[in-house]
Amino acid sequence: MIWSALLPSLLLPLASSTVVAMTDRPESLTLDIREHGGALEVQLIGDSSRTQSVSYVLEVSGQSTSRHRGKTTLTADARTVLSTIRANAGDKWCVRLLAEEEGLPPYEILQGNCTAEE
Repeated sequence: MIWSALLPSLLLPLASSTVVAMTDRPESLTLDIREHGGALEVQLIGDSSRTQSVSYVLEVSGQSTSRHRGKTTLTADARTVLSTIRANAGDKWCVRLLAEEEGLPPYEILQGNCTAEE
C-alpha cells in the first residue's frame, strides 16, 4: 500500500490561519517504542510548545497489523500519551506514524523494518 496515496483520506483536515516553518520548532508528535519478550509497546506522545490541532494515523505491523487514527488538540507544554498499541513483534516489525500539525505539511516517522511499499 502506498501511504502517499492514502494520506489525504486518512488525515483529517485541519483549520489553520498561521503557517510555522518546520525549522522553527521540533515535531510535536513522537513515538516511544519498547520491546518486551517478542512484543512491542508503542506509545504516541504529544508534546507541543503551543496549543494546536493535530491528526494522525499510527500503524504497527509485525505478526499482525493494528491501526489507530485520531484528531485532537494538544495543550501547550502538556506532554500527553495519545495512544498505546501493544502487538506481537515477530522477526520483522514496522511502526509508521503519519501526522499533520496545524499549519504544517504532513510528515512521517518510521521505525523498524519498514519499506516504501507498505
